[in-house]
Amino acid sequence: MFKAVTKEPKILRDSIDIISQLIDDGLFDFKKTGIELAAADRTMVSFVDFKLKPSAFEKYVCDKDVSVGINLLNFLTVLKRANVNDKLTLNLDEKENKLEIILEGNSIRKFSLPLLQISKREVPDVDQLLKKFTANAEVNSNILEQGINDADIIADSIIIELSPEKLRMYAEGNSSKSELKLFKGTDILTNLDAKETVSARYSLEYLKKMIKGSRISDKVKIMLGKDFPLRLVFENENIFLSMILAPRVAESE
Repeated sequence: MFKAVTKEPKILRDSIDIISQLIDDGLFDFKKTGIELAAADRTMVSFVDFKLKPSAFEKYVCDKDVSVGINLLNFLTVLKRANVNDKLTLNLDEKENKLEIILEGNSIRKFSLPLLQISKREVPDVDQLLKKFTANAEVNSNILEQGINDADIIADSIIIELSPEKLRMYAEGNSSKSELKLFKGTDILTNLDAKETVSARYSLEYLKKMIKGSRISDKVKIMLGKDFPLRLVFENENIFLSMILAPRVAESE
Protein backbone atom coordinates (compact mmCIF):
# COMPACT_ATOMS: atom_id res chain seq x y z
CA MET A 1 0.00 0.00 0.00
CA PHE A 2 1.15 3.49 -0.82
CA LYS A 3 -0.68 6.62 0.29
CA ALA A 4 0.59 10.16 0.80
CA VAL A 5 -1.44 13.17 1.93
CA THR A 6 -0.42 16.83 2.03
CA LYS A 7 -2.12 20.18 2.58
CA GLU A 8 0.68 21.83 0.62
CA PRO A 9 0.39 20.54 -2.95
CA LYS A 10 2.78 23.30 -4.04
CA ILE A 11 5.72 21.28 -2.69
CA LEU A 12 5.03 18.40 -5.06
CA ARG A 13 3.86 20.60 -7.94
CA ASP A 14 6.97 22.78 -7.95
CA SER A 15 9.27 19.75 -7.75
CA ILE A 16 7.61 17.97 -10.67
CA ASP A 17 7.49 21.20 -12.66
CA ILE A 18 11.26 21.62 -12.37
CA ILE A 19 12.04 17.98 -13.18
CA SER A 20 9.65 17.90 -16.15
CA GLN A 21 11.72 20.63 -17.80
CA LEU A 22 14.33 17.91 -18.38
CA ILE A 23 12.59 14.53 -18.06
CA ASP A 24 9.48 13.37 -19.98
CA ASP A 25 8.81 10.02 -18.33
CA GLY A 26 10.21 8.92 -15.01
CA LEU A 27 10.50 5.73 -12.98
CA PHE A 28 9.62 6.83 -9.44
CA ASP A 29 10.57 4.76 -6.44
CA PHE A 30 7.97 4.90 -3.67
CA LYS A 31 9.89 3.90 -0.54
CA LYS A 32 9.40 3.91 3.18
CA THR A 33 12.07 6.62 3.25
CA GLY A 34 10.26 8.81 0.71
CA ILE A 35 9.67 9.32 -3.00
CA GLU A 36 12.75 9.14 -5.23
CA LEU A 37 13.58 9.57 -8.90
CA ALA A 38 16.93 9.12 -10.66
CA ALA A 39 16.78 9.60 -14.41
CA ALA A 40 18.69 10.94 -17.40
CA ASP A 41 17.03 12.88 -20.19
CA ARG A 42 16.64 11.22 -23.60
CA THR A 43 19.78 12.85 -24.97
CA MET A 44 21.85 11.77 -21.94
CA VAL A 45 23.00 15.38 -21.55
CA SER A 46 21.38 15.97 -18.15
CA PHE A 47 20.61 13.83 -15.12
CA VAL A 48 18.20 14.34 -12.22
CA ASP A 49 18.42 12.89 -8.71
CA PHE A 50 15.32 13.76 -6.68
CA LYS A 51 14.24 12.83 -3.16
CA LEU A 52 11.06 13.94 -1.39
CA LYS A 53 11.03 13.05 2.30
CA PRO A 54 7.99 11.68 4.18
CA SER A 55 8.13 14.88 6.28
CA ALA A 56 6.73 16.75 3.24
CA PHE A 57 3.41 14.97 3.91
CA GLU A 58 1.09 15.03 6.88
CA LYS A 59 0.40 11.34 6.24
CA TYR A 60 2.78 8.96 4.49
CA VAL A 61 2.20 5.20 4.30
CA CYS A 62 4.39 2.85 2.27
CA ASP A 63 4.45 -0.79 3.38
CA LYS A 64 6.80 -1.92 0.60
CA ASP A 65 9.14 -0.34 -1.93
CA VAL A 66 7.68 -0.14 -5.41
CA SER A 67 8.76 1.47 -8.71
CA VAL A 68 6.15 3.16 -10.92
CA GLY A 69 6.50 4.76 -14.33
CA ILE A 70 4.77 8.12 -14.72
CA ASN A 71 4.55 10.66 -17.52
CA LEU A 72 5.71 13.82 -15.78
CA LEU A 73 3.85 16.26 -18.02
CA ASN A 74 0.54 14.47 -17.38
CA PHE A 75 1.32 14.34 -13.66
CA LEU A 76 2.14 18.05 -13.61
CA THR A 77 -1.05 18.94 -15.50
CA VAL A 78 -3.10 17.29 -12.76
CA LEU A 79 -1.05 18.82 -9.94
CA LYS A 80 -1.65 22.28 -11.41
CA ARG A 81 -5.39 21.73 -10.94
CA ALA A 82 -4.93 21.91 -7.16
CA ASN A 83 -6.18 25.07 -5.48
CA VAL A 84 -4.16 26.79 -2.77
CA ASN A 85 -6.16 25.33 0.11
CA ASP A 86 -6.72 21.87 -1.38
CA LYS A 87 -5.58 18.72 0.36
CA LEU A 88 -3.79 16.42 -2.08
CA THR A 89 -3.76 12.64 -1.74
CA LEU A 90 -1.72 10.18 -3.78
CA ASN A 91 -2.96 6.59 -3.86
CA LEU A 92 -1.25 3.78 -5.72
CA ASP A 93 -3.73 1.32 -7.20
CA GLU A 94 -1.54 -1.62 -8.15
CA LYS A 95 -4.51 -3.74 -9.17
CA GLU A 96 -5.65 -1.21 -11.78
CA ASN A 97 -2.07 -0.16 -12.49
CA LYS A 98 -2.86 3.51 -11.89
CA LEU A 99 -1.85 6.41 -9.66
CA GLU A 100 -4.90 8.07 -8.14
CA ILE A 101 -4.72 11.77 -7.28
CA ILE A 102 -7.44 13.25 -5.08
CA LEU A 103 -7.92 16.98 -4.53
CA GLU A 104 -10.14 17.93 -1.62
CA GLY A 105 -11.30 21.48 -0.93
CA ASN A 106 -14.76 22.90 -1.57
CA SER A 107 -15.25 19.77 -3.65
CA ILE A 108 -13.61 16.40 -4.11
CA ARG A 109 -11.95 15.81 -7.47
CA LYS A 110 -10.30 12.58 -8.52
CA PHE A 111 -7.83 11.84 -11.30
CA SER A 112 -6.23 8.57 -12.39
CA LEU A 113 -2.99 8.34 -14.31
CA PRO A 114 -1.94 5.11 -16.01
CA LEU A 115 1.39 3.68 -14.89
CA LEU A 116 3.93 3.24 -17.67
CA GLN A 117 6.30 0.39 -18.37
CA ILE A 118 9.65 2.17 -18.10
CA SER A 119 13.02 0.50 -17.94
CA LYS A 120 15.78 2.15 -15.96
CA ARG A 121 17.87 4.10 -18.44
CA GLU A 122 21.60 4.10 -18.00
CA VAL A 123 22.46 6.84 -15.53
CA PRO A 124 25.81 8.12 -14.33
CA ASP A 125 27.39 6.72 -11.20
CA VAL A 126 26.98 9.79 -9.00
CA ASP A 127 29.23 8.42 -6.26
CA GLN A 128 32.07 8.03 -8.76
CA LEU A 129 31.40 11.49 -10.20
CA LEU A 130 31.55 13.07 -6.75
CA LYS A 131 35.12 11.84 -6.35
CA LYS A 132 36.16 13.69 -9.51
CA PHE A 133 34.72 17.13 -8.80
CA THR A 134 37.68 19.33 -7.88
CA ALA A 135 35.90 22.55 -6.86
CA ASN A 136 32.63 23.50 -5.22
CA ALA A 137 30.79 26.59 -4.10
CA GLU A 138 27.52 27.70 -2.54
CA VAL A 139 25.89 30.76 -4.02
CA ASN A 140 22.64 32.72 -3.88
CA SER A 141 20.44 31.00 -6.48
CA ASN A 142 18.85 34.28 -7.64
CA ILE A 143 22.26 35.72 -8.46
CA LEU A 144 23.19 32.57 -10.38
CA GLU A 145 19.93 32.92 -12.30
CA GLN A 146 20.81 36.53 -13.14
CA GLY A 147 24.14 35.43 -14.56
CA ILE A 148 22.44 32.77 -16.69
CA ASN A 149 19.83 35.22 -17.99
CA ASP A 150 22.52 37.84 -18.72
CA ALA A 151 24.46 35.33 -20.80
CA ASP A 152 21.30 34.20 -22.60
CA ILE A 153 21.00 37.55 -24.40
CA ILE A 154 24.58 37.19 -25.66
CA ALA A 155 25.12 33.55 -26.62
CA ASP A 156 23.74 30.01 -26.37
CA SER A 157 26.41 28.77 -23.98
CA ILE A 158 28.24 30.01 -20.91
CA ILE A 159 31.58 29.29 -19.27
CA ILE A 160 31.45 28.74 -15.52
CA GLU A 161 34.74 29.07 -13.67
CA LEU A 162 35.71 28.45 -10.06
CA SER A 163 39.05 29.64 -8.73
CA PRO A 164 40.47 29.95 -5.19
CA GLU A 165 39.11 33.50 -4.85
CA LYS A 166 36.01 33.79 -7.03
CA LEU A 167 33.23 32.38 -9.16
CA ARG A 168 33.13 33.73 -12.69
CA MET A 169 30.50 33.23 -15.40
CA TYR A 170 30.91 34.68 -18.86
CA ALA A 171 29.57 34.43 -22.39
CA GLU A 172 30.70 35.87 -25.70
CA GLY A 173 28.74 36.55 -28.89
CA ASN A 174 29.91 37.99 -32.22
CA SER A 175 30.71 41.35 -30.70
CA SER A 176 29.08 41.23 -27.26
CA LYS A 177 30.07 39.89 -23.88
CA SER A 178 28.51 39.27 -20.47
CA GLU A 179 30.36 38.55 -17.25
CA LEU A 180 29.46 37.91 -13.63
CA LYS A 181 32.02 37.75 -10.83
CA LEU A 182 31.37 36.77 -7.24
CA PHE A 183 34.16 36.90 -4.68
CA LYS A 184 34.87 34.58 -1.77
CA GLY A 185 33.72 35.67 1.66
CA THR A 186 30.62 37.63 0.62
CA ASP A 187 27.02 36.99 1.67
CA ILE A 188 26.25 35.93 -1.90
CA LEU A 189 29.10 33.46 -2.34
CA THR A 190 28.89 31.83 1.07
CA ASN A 191 31.26 28.96 0.39
CA LEU A 192 34.08 28.35 -2.07
CA ASP A 193 36.58 25.51 -2.17
CA ALA A 194 38.89 25.45 -5.19
CA LYS A 195 42.58 24.58 -5.10
CA GLU A 196 43.06 25.75 -8.68
CA THR A 197 41.08 27.40 -11.45
CA VAL A 198 38.67 25.02 -13.23
CA SER A 199 36.10 25.85 -15.88
CA ALA A 200 33.84 24.34 -18.54
CA ARG A 201 31.28 25.47 -21.09
CA TYR A 202 27.60 24.59 -20.68
CA SER A 203 24.39 24.92 -22.66
CA LEU A 204 22.22 27.84 -21.59
CA GLU A 205 19.14 26.05 -22.87
CA TYR A 206 19.60 23.44 -20.15
CA LEU A 207 20.80 25.83 -17.46
CA LYS A 208 17.71 28.01 -17.82
CA LYS A 209 15.63 24.93 -17.01
CA MET A 210 17.85 23.74 -14.16
CA ILE A 211 17.97 27.10 -12.38
CA LYS A 212 14.23 26.81 -11.78
CA GLY A 213 15.38 24.79 -8.78
CA SER A 214 15.65 28.17 -7.06
CA ARG A 215 11.99 27.65 -6.11
CA ILE A 216 13.22 24.98 -3.72
CA SER A 217 16.07 26.87 -2.08
CA ASP A 218 17.56 30.36 -2.15
CA LYS A 219 21.00 28.71 -2.08
CA VAL A 220 22.49 26.41 -4.69
CA LYS A 221 25.56 24.21 -4.37
CA ILE A 222 27.79 24.11 -7.43
CA MET A 223 30.30 21.33 -8.15
CA LEU A 224 32.73 21.63 -11.03
CA GLY A 225 35.86 20.25 -12.66
CA LYS A 226 37.91 21.17 -15.71
CA ASP A 227 35.83 20.34 -18.82
CA PHE A 228 33.74 18.18 -16.50
CA PRO A 229 29.98 17.90 -15.85
CA LEU A 230 28.37 20.58 -13.70
CA ARG A 231 26.34 19.60 -10.66
CA LEU A 232 23.72 21.90 -9.10
CA VAL A 233 22.11 20.93 -5.79
CA PHE A 234 18.98 22.58 -4.38
CA GLU A 235 17.92 21.38 -0.95
CA ASN A 236 15.56 22.20 1.89
CA GLU A 237 14.17 20.32 4.88
CA ASN A 238 11.86 18.21 2.69
CA ILE A 239 13.43 18.13 -0.78
CA PHE A 240 16.77 17.13 -2.29
CA LEU A 241 17.21 17.93 -5.98
CA SER A 242 20.51 17.36 -7.76
CA MET A 243 20.94 18.05 -11.47
CA ILE A 244 24.01 17.20 -13.53
CA LEU A 245 24.78 18.73 -16.93
CA ALA A 246 27.38 17.50 -19.39
CA PRO A 247 29.82 20.11 -20.72
CA ARG A 248 29.67 21.36 -24.28
CA VAL A 249 32.55 20.82 -26.65
CA ALA A 250 34.79 23.89 -26.63
CA GLU A 251 33.96 26.36 -29.36
CA SER A 252 36.54 28.25 -31.37
CA GLU A 253 36.91 31.88 -30.47
